[in-house]
Amino acid sequence: MSAPRPLVVALYEQASVGCGGAPGLWTHPTDDRVGVNSLDRWRHVATTAQQAGLHALFLADVLGLYDVYEGSLDAAIGEAVEAPANDPFAYVPALAEVARDLAFVVTASTTYEHPFSLARRFATLDHLTGGRIGWNVVTSYLESAARSFGLEAQLAHADRYGRADEFLHVTHQLWETSWDDDAVVADKAGATWARPGSVRAVHHDGEHFRVHGPALTSPSPQRTPVLFQAGWSPRGREFGARHGEVLLLPVADPVKIRGGLDDVRGRAAALGRDPGDLRALALARVVVGRTEAEAQAKHEDLQSTYRLRAQLVSYSGDTGIDLSRYADDEPLSTVTNGLSSYVLKAGPGSPPLTAGEVRQRFSSVARGGDLFFVGTPDQVADAMGEHAAAAGLDGLILNPLLSPGTLEDFAELAVPALTARGLYDPAVKTGTLRSRVRGDGRDRLHPSYPALQPR
Repeated sequence: MSAPRPLVVALYEQASVGCGGAPGLWTHPTDDRVGVNSLDRWRHVATTAQQAGLHALFLADVLGLYDVYEGSLDAAIGEAVEAPANDPFAYVPALAEVARDLAFVVTASTTYEHPFSLARRFATLDHLTGGRIGWNVVTSYLESAARSFGLEAQLAHADRYGRADEFLHVTHQLWETSWDDDAVVADKAGATWARPGSVRAVHHDGEHFRVHGPALTSPSPQRTPVLFQAGWSPRGREFGARHGEVLLLPVADPVKIRGGLDDVRGRAAALGRDPGDLRALALARVVVGRTEAEAQAKHEDLQSTYRLRAQLVSYSGDTGIDLSRYADDEPLSTVTNGLSSYVLKAGPGSPPLTAGEVRQRFSSVARGGDLFFVGTPDQVADAMGEHAAAAGLDGLILNPLLSPGTLEDFAELAVPALTARGLYDPAVKTGTLRSRVRGDGRDRLHPSYPALQPR
């Protein structure tokens, strides 16, 4: 039997008090998310993640407030459900300076950004960090975001993905074709910074965008930031097969994960990609203690400040369905422009959940169908390795229930046990984010990537 490959591990965070992974646990006495506006709080998170050898800090984001539950903003603001929603881009330069080897993945929406300005922003960050940047590509799902950007309602699901396809087409032209690799010569004696004729405008006239300028930034270390993508619907899988480099999996069942990955990789192969080029990470919650009793005590302690209402506010915002209006025995509507997979029992074609089933699913911090590891360092490490092998995963995104406590416990207790099993490399990571995630030293997109093929 071959030795296990070290897992890719990133830390999930959000520039909010009520982080999406645990919206009510900010009230726990040891949680410091109320310091969301303090750079000192974020410096500690970033430096701890770097010292623990994590591959990246993953910054989630939303562009609206969760105003579905009870038909009001009040519940979301009171419970701090993904609120406030600070701009994650603003944190990266400051944190990249204090954690000079940590990589960063930033969430940005193809529905409410413009490809020209976003390409410039990502390329600038990639330059300033020496290639430590990734983009979590999202299409957004909140009606409140649509209204804030001047729309009557959010775009339909298919239209959001159509816009996203075109968005990626434009950004790839700007990143990959507008400047030659050897355009910049920086010749002081010859008074020539870039070779004449080495920079060209892109000419795009599409359904959603018209772009006729050259990229404003020279080629960055990665050119294209590492592309993360989490869509799991049929249309989301098609998008991931075409554009994704790292797939983020919103399911816990290893059989469903492996089946879904086989589907996405099959779609990628049909597009001419090397299916082995795609990496897969699952979101995981971890509670680890020195003894089994200590781990269980930590787990039970979380329940003391767990707030079901906050979780229901989050669920209502995600799906666009106001759970406060449903009796326990009522099935949820499947007519939604939100995250429709959250409404069904087991995926496309399955019956809808009832409101009571949702409330029961989220009745404790251990519920919800999330990937959850609780135990001693050895128990957690064994379970992580077994799950990754069964599901065909390349790694995990650590979803901290408490911040910074979950990260600190993982670094102190879980990392040594994972390392002893060959499942983790505790060394501080160096090089570009793409080279870290791929593990083969490659800084640029794989040659089979569709955007690199002749048009």
